[in-house]
Amino acid sequence: MVTALVTMVAAMFTLIPPLAMRFFLDHVLTNKEWRLILVTVAIIGIVPMVNATFTVINRFLIASLGQRLVVDLRIGLYRHVLNLSMRFHGETGAGPLMSKLMTDVGQVQALITGEALSIFSNVAMLLFGLGLAFWLRWELALVIIVILVLYSFNYYLFARRIRSANLELREIMDQVTGRLQERLAGVRLVKTYCRERDETAAFLASTDRALQFGLRGQMLSVSLNATARFIGGIGSTVVYCWAAWFVLHDTITYGTMYAMDTYFWYAVTPAVNLTMVAGAITQAFVSLDRILDVMRHRPDVVEQPGAADLPEDVRGELRLEGVHFAYGPDKPLFAGLDLHLPAGKMTALVGHTGCGKTTVTSLLLRLWDVQGGRVTLDGHDVRALTVRSLRRHTGVVPQEPVVFEGTVFENIAYADPDATLEQAEDAARAAQIHDFIMTLPDGYQTWLGKEGAKLSVGQKQRIAIARAILRKPAVLILDEATSSLDSESEAALQAAMRTVLRDRTSVVVAHRLSTIVEADQIVAMDAGRVIEIGTHDELMEIEGGFYRRLYEELKGKHAGEVEA
Repeated sequence: MVTALVTMVAAMFTLIPPLAMRFFLDHVLTNKEWRLILVTVAIIGIVPMVNATFTVINRFLIASLGQRLVVDLRIGLYRHVLNLSMRFHGETGAGPLMSKLMTDVGQVQALITGEALSIFSNVAMLLFGLGLAFWLRWELALVIIVILVLYSFNYYLFARRIRSANLELREIMDQVTGRLQERLAGVRLVKTYCRERDETAAFLASTDRALQFGLRGQMLSVSLNATARFIGGIGSTVVYCWAAWFVLHDTITYGTMYAMDTYFWYAVTPAVNLTMVAGAITQAFVSLDRILDVMRHRPDVVEQPGAADLPEDVRGELRLEGVHFAYGPDKPLFAGLDLHLPAGKMTALVGHTGCGKTTVTSLLLRLWDVQGGRVTLDGHDVRALTVRSLRRHTGVVPQEPVVFEGTVFENIAYADPDATLEQAEDAARAAQIHDFIMTLPDGYQTWLGKEGAKLSVGQKQRIAIARAILRKPAVLILDEATSSLDSESEAALQAAMRTVLRDRTSVVVAHRLSTIVEADQIVAMDAGRVIEIGTHDELMEIEGGFYRRLYEELKGKHAGEVEA
């Protein structure tokens, strides 16, 4: 409101000098009223300074408002993206989301903080200039109306094509950003297979396509601006000639003629300016549409009204009761799955890739919701619990360890921001990574590069395990957590984990035989079904059994590793 008021005041002060000059020409000079010359000159000289003051205030207000709006927009979008379900993240990918969070929000920021000032002031100038033109001579003001109609038609002809080119450009840049992120993250693989030239060529091809659409958008914007200036020049000529005809017939004065021409440009120039920023405005609205498209997505996993917190004394008994689940209409997985994971016991899930092992852990964490049946923790349907309380009692070690840029301590304490250094050290000892950390230059305060570039895969995995242990969860899920460790490190870690896992419910997506044989319960799965359940010895006694065949087949092929 204040910004709009200041904009209007600044525009009104801008419109005063032509009236003052009209008075100067028609009265001071024509009638030789010299006593008024100082007052008139003072007005003509002071008004621009006052206008400049209001313009500075206006720029500050709009910039301040714009920055706050953009910060709120980016935070709101980021919060919304984090709350969206795994389905959305799987279908969208990190590259396009980063493009929307940074590039698209940046485009909107440019509109708000840069173009907004131009738009508001130009609209105010157009309206006031047109009003004064009608007040001075309505016949000449009609020319302005005709010119504005031609401007609108001109903008209509170009705007959709500019928008289409910008939309294509943004979609191509999404692809470029996603591919670039993948290749830089996998630069080791690129170098190993000597694909530098191929990747450079692919990047060049993508950026060349982006360049073509970018140039197309720019050329359309230039054509729009040139056409607008041509229309404005014709309009000015008509006004000037018509006004001269009125002067010659003593219908208007020279001062009015001067003022009419000035107000013509005061009304028309804003329209020209608006078309000049049409490309930026259109691109900003394309970005805004892309942001709103993300905001329109709703999470698949929604916390129910009145959801209860999980009690603190969690035993960790897990059940899947008649669970139906599919990732999509054409991807059915579970059809009435029943599974019991006893409290305080270690359950290993084994089977071929795609049999549903990781999906079971995702349902336990409520990263996905079942379409039928229910998943319970200590008898509580997980859908009736608050998501935060459910996951607070659960620790996860993923198959692909995640290490953020930051210190070693910050990475371990990510599971519990209130953790002390001593607690982080205890967790690191349990994960068999403490001794290595102490060899680093600054110990636990050593700064790790992006994605833990200074660590080996096995070291990243053990930091991820320490992070999960630090949380002291009632339920610990390990998704092939030792797959990246060598045999010696794995043996040392498993010795430590026996203490950690004691009397704690653990769900292990098993990869190696050493992990499987120590489980209290082994669940052999195939194609979304539980085939066999029992201990290692019990299942090995079943002649021709599924688990026994899997165990012996993979033992022979991988020399001690079971594929999961």
